Amino acid sequence: MKRELIALFEYWEKERGIEKSYLVESLEKGLLSVYRKKAGLPKNIKIKIIPESGDIKFINEKGEEVPPPTFPWERIAAQTAKQVIIQKIREAEKNTVYQEFKDLEGEVVSGRVERFENENVVINVGKTEALLPHHHKLPSDHFKVGDPVKVYLLEVRKPNRGNYQLILSRTHPNFVRKLLENEVPEIGEGIIEIKALARFPGDLTKIGVYSKNEKVDPVGTCIGDKASRIKSIIKELRGEKIEIIPWSPDISEFIKNSLSPAKCEKVILNKEKKEAIAIVSDDQLFLAIGKRGQNVRLASKLTGWNIRVYRESEYTGEEKPAVSVIEGIDEKLAKKLAEFGYSSIKSLAEAKVEQLAKIPDIEEQKAQELIEKAKNYLKRESEKK
Repeated sequence: MKRELIALFEYWEKERGIEKSYLVESLEKGLLSVYRKKAGLPKNIKIKIIPESGDIKFINEKGEEVPPPTFPWERIAAQTAKQVIIQKIREAEKNTVYQEFKDLEGEVVSGRVERFENENVVINVGKTEALLPHHHKLPSDHFKVGDPVKVYLLEVRKPNRGNYQLILSRTHPNFVRKLLENEVPEIGEGIIEIKALARFPGDLTKIGVYSKNEKVDPVGTCIGDKASRIKSIIKELRGEKIEIIPWSPDISEFIKNSLSPAKCEKVILNKEKKEAIAIVSDDQLFLAIGKRGQNVRLASKLTGWNIRVYRESEYTGEEKPAVSVIEGIDEKLAKKLAEFGYSSIKSLAEAKVEQLAKIPDIEEQKAQELIEKAKNYLKRESEKK
């Protein structure tokens, strides 16, 4: 018993960094509780463990050693010691994890895939395991046990709040922010600032950057020589596209930049509603809108303005899109169609079903109906003339 206690104390202090005094105190309390229940140990008797020798002593209120209880106390002591130490070690380890990782919350950490729990991934990040929930994985993440991985430390939970104290993410916008900060020294030095960031995880991220030094190109610096810096981040994100654009204090200019790679001719602002109309040439329309409307939606998130895109040839300056005069198209649907470039009845009538069906919440049947309604409207108007 004595040798076992000494060995346990030394192991957990040396290998796990748990103080011997903490374990000794916890074991003393545990033994005292058991002996009082099972042996009727008087309340005036205390237990003292000598960590150097492993001796267990019974002490009275005068501090004098007294004989041990007349029952198999050593066997019970061994059983209790095992239970108490395991429990306290777990508590101590959780406290240690909390203290060690709390300062790393909101940072990128490296680890290795340990195992899988349903669709969640358990990742070893050093002295402990962390959880990467399924909804925090990228669509293109396909891990194998042993794979190295970088993750964003989303939350460090206090002990006794679930099985895992460390919650990870690869979809959080700040994951990309931190990857860029770690890759570009000029950001850490304060020369370049990340002013805005918006992300559709797995597809596209837009980042607005600004340089405090006129001689330093913020976009080129972040991309790196031969795109080396940005390629490193794209590789970690499994091919997610990253667009670095220049931030501007002039919101019209920033909105123009945010619609990159499209070229925007003009921006009209409604500051009260925080809405912007971006006017582009006909050949830039679908580039400005993007696949499934991602480009304009992400530009809206990046700038904080609701951006609607119009063809230069069709913009009338009216507050409501012309398509709203068609029966069955309310203002909400009209605005959505306008965002994707179908602001006039003519453009809607000439639309292709497969293109219209790419707009969120518009299926092929609905697209066909809208096109037919626009064609019929134009036909009726033509017959009136």
